[in-house]
Amino acid sequence: MSRNPSARCRALAAELSRYLDGDLSASRRRAIERHIEACTCCGWLASRLRTVMALCRNERGRPMPRAVRARAAARLRRLLADEK
Repeated sequence: MSRNPSARCRALAAELSRYLDGDLSASRRRAIERHIEACTCCGWLASRLRTVMALCRNERGRPMPRAVRARAAARLRRLLADEK
């Protein structure tokens, strides 16, 4: 994947957390696995997301600092505004 991701890479990124959670059909999982193996960037993205998900699971129940919540909320608002 280059700096200008293909439509296939963008579609995979949108499904990646569902893939990692095991929420996709077997055929879709296999397609994503083939892409991750062939695409260095998407493979890196999947690896990093696995790490982040594991860290979040380990921190479950601990309150997030107010400043972090505020930054995350602001970022989500910007992302949602960009989608419109």
